[in-house]
Amino acid sequence: MKLLQDKVAVITGVNSGIGRRTAELFAEQGANIVGVDIRTDRMEELKTQVEESGAAFLGCQCDVRDPESVKAVYKQAVQRFGRVDIVANIAGVSSDRPITHTTSEEFQRVMDINVKGVFNFCKYATPYFKKQKRGVIINTASVTGIYGSGMGCPYPASKAAIIGLTKSLAIELAPWKVRVNAVAPGVVNTEMVAALTDQARKTFEGSIPLKRMGEAEDIAYAMLYLASDWASYVTGTVLQVDGGYRPSTINP
Repeated sequence: MKLLQDKVAVITGVNSGIGRRTAELFAEQGANIVGVDIRTDRMEELKTQVEESGAAFLGCQCDVRDPESVKAVYKQAVQRFGRVDIVANIAGVSSDRPITHTTSEEFQRVMDINVKGVFNFCKYATPYFKKQKRGVIINTASVTGIYGSGMGCPYPASKAAIIGLTKSLAIELAPWKVRVNAVAPGVVNTEMVAALTDQARKTFEGSIPLKRMGEAEDIAYAMLYLASDWASYVTGTVLQVDGGYRPSTINP
Protein backbone atom coordinates (compact mmCIF):
# COMPACT_ATOMS: atom_id res chain seq x y z
CA MET A 1 0.00 0.00 0.00
CA LYS A 2 1.29 3.44 -0.92
CA LEU A 3 1.62 5.97 1.90
CA LEU A 4 -1.03 8.36 0.55
CA GLN A 5 -3.22 5.92 -1.39
CA ASP A 6 -6.40 7.68 -2.63
CA LYS A 7 -5.80 10.79 -0.51
CA VAL A 8 -6.58 14.22 -1.97
CA ALA A 9 -3.77 16.75 -1.51
CA VAL A 10 -4.02 20.48 -2.17
CA ILE A 11 -0.48 21.76 -2.79
CA THR A 12 0.38 25.42 -3.40
CA GLY A 13 3.38 26.63 -5.36
CA VAL A 14 3.45 23.59 -7.68
CA ASN A 15 4.87 25.35 -10.72
CA SER A 16 8.46 24.90 -9.55
CA GLY A 17 10.86 23.96 -6.76
CA ILE A 18 9.70 22.32 -3.55
CA GLY A 19 6.03 22.55 -4.47
CA ARG A 20 6.52 20.74 -7.74
CA ARG A 21 8.65 17.95 -6.28
CA THR A 22 6.17 17.51 -3.42
CA ALA A 23 3.31 17.14 -5.89
CA GLU A 24 5.27 14.55 -7.87
CA LEU A 25 6.22 12.58 -4.76
CA PHE A 26 2.71 12.64 -3.29
CA ALA A 27 1.34 11.36 -6.60
CA GLU A 28 3.92 8.58 -6.66
CA GLN A 29 2.62 7.62 -3.21
CA GLY A 30 -0.99 7.43 -4.41
CA ALA A 31 -2.42 10.90 -3.75
CA ASN A 32 -4.66 12.74 -6.17
CA ILE A 33 -3.24 16.24 -6.59
CA VAL A 34 -4.91 19.64 -6.60
CA GLY A 35 -2.04 21.75 -7.89
CA VAL A 36 -2.22 25.46 -7.08
CA ASP A 37 -0.08 28.30 -8.41
CA ILE A 38 -0.43 31.85 -9.67
CA ARG A 39 1.56 30.71 -12.73
CA THR A 40 0.29 27.91 -14.93
CA ASP A 41 2.97 27.61 -17.60
CA ARG A 42 4.19 24.21 -16.33
CA MET A 43 0.86 22.80 -15.16
CA GLU A 44 0.31 20.57 -18.19
CA GLU A 45 3.73 19.02 -17.79
CA LEU A 46 3.01 18.31 -14.11
CA LYS A 47 -0.44 16.92 -14.97
CA THR A 48 1.20 14.43 -17.33
CA GLN A 49 3.71 13.35 -14.66
CA VAL A 50 1.01 12.91 -12.01
CA GLU A 51 -1.21 10.88 -14.32
CA GLU A 52 1.73 8.69 -15.32
CA SER A 53 1.99 7.83 -11.62
CA GLY A 54 -1.61 6.59 -11.72
CA ALA A 55 -3.05 9.57 -9.81
CA ALA A 56 -5.45 12.31 -10.92
CA PHE A 57 -4.57 15.99 -11.25
CA LEU A 58 -6.61 19.16 -11.00
CA GLY A 59 -4.76 22.38 -11.79
CA CYS A 60 -5.97 25.65 -10.25
CA GLN A 61 -4.65 29.13 -10.93
CA CYS A 62 -4.91 31.06 -7.69
CA ASP A 63 -3.62 34.17 -5.98
CA VAL A 64 -3.12 32.91 -2.42
CA ARG A 65 -3.70 36.43 -1.10
CA ASP A 66 -7.29 36.49 -2.40
CA PRO A 67 -9.84 34.72 -0.17
CA GLU A 68 -12.34 34.26 -3.01
CA SER A 69 -9.68 32.66 -5.19
CA VAL A 70 -8.74 30.29 -2.35
CA LYS A 71 -12.36 29.35 -1.66
CA ALA A 72 -12.77 28.56 -5.35
CA VAL A 73 -9.86 26.08 -5.17
CA TYR A 74 -11.54 24.11 -2.38
CA LYS A 75 -14.88 24.21 -4.17
CA GLN A 76 -13.30 22.77 -7.33
CA ALA A 77 -11.37 20.16 -5.33
CA VAL A 78 -14.48 18.90 -3.53
CA GLN A 79 -16.53 18.91 -6.73
CA ARG A 80 -13.86 16.81 -8.45
CA PHE A 81 -12.77 14.46 -5.66
CA GLY A 82 -15.45 14.67 -2.98
CA ARG A 83 -13.12 15.77 -0.18
CA VAL A 84 -9.72 17.21 0.78
CA ASP A 85 -7.36 15.25 3.04
CA ILE A 86 -4.08 17.20 2.96
CA VAL A 87 -3.12 20.84 2.48
CA ALA A 88 0.55 21.62 1.86
CA ASN A 89 1.24 25.37 1.90
CA ILE A 90 4.45 25.79 -0.08
CA ALA A 91 3.94 28.94 -2.19
CA GLY A 92 6.11 31.82 -1.04
CA VAL A 93 8.45 34.65 -1.96
CA SER A 94 11.77 35.80 -0.52
CA SER A 95 13.55 39.09 0.12
CA ASP A 96 17.25 39.88 0.33
CA ARG A 97 17.73 43.61 0.93
CA PRO A 98 18.79 45.36 4.12
CA ILE A 99 16.05 47.07 6.07
CA THR A 100 17.19 50.53 4.94
CA HIS A 101 16.47 49.51 1.34
CA THR A 102 13.29 47.53 2.07
CA THR A 103 10.14 49.48 1.26
CA SER A 104 6.90 49.15 3.19
CA GLU A 105 5.31 47.82 0.01
CA GLU A 106 7.93 45.08 -0.31
CA PHE A 107 7.52 44.10 3.34
CA GLN A 108 3.73 43.96 2.92
CA ARG A 109 4.00 41.86 -0.25
CA VAL A 110 6.13 39.23 1.50
CA MET A 111 3.78 39.10 4.48
CA ASP A 112 0.69 38.94 2.27
CA ILE A 113 1.95 36.00 0.21
CA ASN A 114 3.86 34.08 2.89
CA VAL A 115 1.52 34.62 5.85
CA LYS A 116 -1.87 35.75 4.64
CA GLY A 117 -1.73 33.17 1.84
CA VAL A 118 -1.12 30.36 4.33
CA PHE A 119 -3.80 31.76 6.65
CA ASN A 120 -6.30 31.72 3.78
CA PHE A 121 -5.60 28.11 2.82
CA CYS A 122 -5.79 27.01 6.46
CA LYS A 123 -8.96 29.00 7.16
CA TYR A 124 -10.95 27.74 4.19
CA ALA A 125 -9.83 24.13 4.63
CA THR A 126 -11.04 24.09 8.21
CA PRO A 127 -14.80 23.73 7.57
CA TYR A 128 -14.16 20.69 5.37
CA PHE A 129 -11.78 19.15 7.89
CA LYS A 130 -14.15 19.73 10.81
CA LYS A 131 -16.98 18.09 8.88
CA GLN A 132 -14.74 15.12 8.03
CA LYS A 133 -13.23 15.03 11.54
CA ARG A 134 -9.80 14.55 10.02
CA GLY A 135 -7.22 16.40 7.95
CA VAL A 136 -3.58 17.36 7.63
CA ILE A 137 -2.05 20.81 7.17
CA ILE A 138 1.65 21.22 6.44
CA ASN A 139 3.06 24.74 6.35
CA THR A 140 6.44 25.82 5.02
CA ALA A 141 8.50 27.75 7.55
CA SER A 142 12.28 28.27 7.35
CA VAL A 143 15.30 28.05 9.62
CA THR A 144 15.47 31.84 9.22
CA GLY A 145 12.15 32.01 11.06
CA ILE A 146 13.85 30.25 13.98
CA TYR A 147 17.31 31.82 13.98
CA GLY A 148 16.85 35.02 11.97
CA SER A 149 18.90 36.23 9.03
CA GLY A 150 21.44 38.96 8.46
CA MET A 151 19.63 40.22 5.36
CA GLY A 152 16.08 40.49 4.02
CA CYS A 153 14.15 40.77 7.30
CA PRO A 154 10.63 40.45 5.80
CA TYR A 155 11.26 36.80 4.89
CA PRO A 156 12.32 35.52 8.34
CA ALA A 157 9.60 37.66 9.91
CA SER A 158 7.01 35.94 7.73
CA LYS A 159 8.39 32.48 8.51
CA ALA A 160 8.41 33.15 12.25
CA ALA A 161 4.73 34.07 11.88
CA ILE A 162 4.11 30.74 10.12
CA ILE A 163 5.60 28.89 13.08
CA GLY A 164 3.27 30.70 15.49
CA LEU A 165 0.30 30.05 13.21
CA THR A 166 1.17 26.36 12.94
CA LYS A 167 1.55 25.78 16.67
CA SER A 168 -1.67 27.65 17.45
CA LEU A 169 -3.76 25.85 14.83
CA ALA A 170 -2.40 22.49 16.01
CA ILE A 171 -4.00 23.17 19.40
CA GLU A 172 -7.18 24.73 18.02
CA LEU A 173 -7.94 21.96 15.51
CA ALA A 174 -6.83 18.92 17.52
CA PRO A 175 -10.40 18.16 18.76
CA TRP A 176 -11.35 17.44 15.14
CA LYS A 177 -8.31 15.16 14.61
CA VAL A 178 -6.68 17.70 12.32
CA ARG A 179 -2.89 17.64 12.48
CA VAL A 180 -0.96 20.85 11.75
CA ASN A 181 2.81 20.84 11.33
CA ALA A 182 5.52 22.81 9.55
CA VAL A 183 8.71 22.00 7.70
CA ALA A 184 11.58 24.45 8.17
CA PRO A 185 14.04 24.09 5.28
CA GLY A 186 17.57 25.37 5.37
CA VAL A 187 19.24 26.60 2.19
CA VAL A 188 17.63 24.65 -0.67
CA ASN A 189 18.81 24.56 -4.26
CA THR A 190 15.73 26.06 -5.93
CA GLU A 191 14.89 29.08 -8.06
CA MET A 192 14.70 31.17 -4.87
CA VAL A 193 18.48 30.86 -4.36
CA ALA A 194 19.40 30.74 -8.05
CA ALA A 195 20.82 34.27 -7.92
CA LEU A 196 23.60 33.29 -5.50
CA THR A 197 27.12 33.64 -6.86
CA ASP A 198 29.36 30.59 -7.07
CA GLN A 199 31.39 31.96 -4.18
CA ALA A 200 28.27 32.44 -2.06
CA ARG A 201 27.22 28.86 -2.80
CA LYS A 202 30.62 27.56 -1.74
CA THR A 203 30.43 29.59 1.45
CA PHE A 204 27.02 28.17 2.30
CA GLU A 205 27.94 24.60 1.41
CA GLY A 206 31.22 24.72 3.33
CA SER A 207 29.64 26.02 6.50
CA ILE A 208 26.71 23.56 6.62
CA PRO A 209 27.74 20.46 8.60
CA LEU A 210 26.52 18.08 5.87
CA LYS A 211 28.55 20.15 3.35
CA ARG A 212 25.80 20.65 0.78
CA MET A 213 22.68 22.63 0.09
CA GLY A 214 19.39 20.84 0.37
CA GLU A 215 17.45 19.71 -2.68
CA ALA A 216 13.72 20.07 -3.27
CA GLU A 217 13.39 16.31 -2.80
CA ASP A 218 14.84 16.51 0.73
CA ILE A 219 11.98 18.80 1.74
CA ALA A 220 9.37 16.82 -0.20
CA TYR A 221 10.23 13.67 1.76
CA ALA A 222 9.72 15.55 5.03
CA MET A 223 6.35 16.74 3.71
CA LEU A 224 5.47 13.15 2.80
CA TYR A 225 6.25 11.92 6.30
CA LEU A 226 4.07 14.58 7.92
CA ALA A 227 1.24 13.95 5.44
CA SER A 228 1.21 10.21 6.03
CA ASP A 229 -0.17 8.06 8.82
CA TRP A 230 3.41 7.47 9.92
CA ALA A 231 3.05 10.88 11.60
CA SER A 232 -0.38 10.19 13.08
CA TYR A 233 0.78 11.29 16.56
CA VAL A 234 2.69 14.35 15.35
CA THR A 235 1.12 17.79 15.53
CA GLY A 236 2.37 21.28 16.39
CA THR A 237 5.88 20.30 15.30
CA VAL A 238 8.39 22.28 13.24
CA LEU A 239 10.59 19.77 11.43
CA GLN A 240 13.97 21.30 10.53
CA VAL A 241 15.46 19.94 7.31
CA ASP A 242 18.64 21.95 7.12
CA GLY A 243 21.78 19.81 6.97
CA GLY A 244 22.61 20.74 10.56
CA TYR A 245 22.50 24.51 10.04
CA ARG A 246 22.83 26.61 13.19
CA PRO A 247 23.61 30.35 13.39
CA SER A 248 27.16 29.67 14.57
CA THR A 249 27.90 27.48 11.54
CA ILE A 250 27.55 30.16 8.87
CA ASN A 251 29.15 33.52 8.29
CA PRO A 252 26.86 36.57 8.44
